[in-house]
Amino acid sequence: MKAKRLIPPFLLLLTLSGCSGRSEVRDKGFIRTIGADCNDVQTISLQLYGSDEVLTGQGTTLFSAIADSERTQGKNLFAGHLELFAASPENIYKNLSSLLQNNRISPSCSVICVPENAAGLVAESESDFLPEIIDSSSRSGIIVKKNISSVIDDLLGVDCKAAVPVYKDGEIYMSVINGEKLIGILSRDESKGLCWLNGGIKDIYLPLDINGRNVDFYVRKSSTKITAEKQDDKINITVEIKINGNAEENDIDRESVKKNVAEQISGLCAKTIAKTVTGMKADVFGIEKSINARGISENRTWEDLIPNLNFYYKIKISE
Repeated sequence: MKAKRLIPPFLLLLTLSGCSGRSEVRDKGFIRTIGADCNDVQTISLQLYGSDEVLTGQGTTLFSAIADSERTQGKNLFAGHLELFAASPENIYKNLSSLLQNNRISPSCSVICVPENAAGLVAESESDFLPEIIDSSSRSGIIVKKNISSVIDDLLGVDCKAAVPVYKDGEIYMSVINGEKLIGILSRDESKGLCWLNGGIKDIYLPLDINGRNVDFYVRKSSTKITAEKQDDKINITVEIKINGNAEENDIDRESVKKNVAEQISGLCAKTIAKTVTGMKADVFGIEKSINARGISENRTWEDLIPNLNFYYKIKISE
């Protein structure tokens, strides 16, 4: 008679618990990217960490759309490590606020505006595509990387507008939005100018033309300071940009290089100000904050101040 091999109860329990745990892990999904078309009915696509699977859902609110994707595709979804929110501009303030009010969402989550078919773009792209293009464009001085917290803060400012990256027709630039819609898209040069106005550009190369010769200027680091000063009925806004860098070529006139760099950066900033401040009535780099710090607004509204603003540029370059 063969002896039966008995499994001790604690081993049996451990085995069953392990199976249950593995099943539970398979049913969980940690959201990396949300693509959302925010109309009357919200349509979303979700990319998850460690998976090529894309989940979709619809609902009257952002979180009801996420719940719909959970229900229809058998996943328990967690958004605590959300890396990117790619959304159409409609009702964007409402959606960003709902994300931030949910204490599982990090306020450092990046934001990008996709005017058309944001959910489709996320569904059709590799999971690294949008995060990588945002990071590389930010490092290159083409866009200012924005997160949920900073966009909401800007939308709560006196102009009720914010600058956010925008992806359209295969290109990424900066745009200006209000809480409900896209106001306009900046050109490549205007987007670069906004980066200089916001400050902190570093480790990039500026292409120069010095008397018909192509020269690369390396920007090691930079800083930007915005100051305001009253002059009669006008307010002078001075943009002071300090740059530490040098031309890669040694046999070149340094003063010509500095003059060229200063003219190029001043020109970019002037284009941006004409588009955003004058054209869109948007304060996207802290002008009013500088005016209020000097106490010279005289209780005038932001739009009343705009015609009285004069802009000046000081570009200081050291090696």
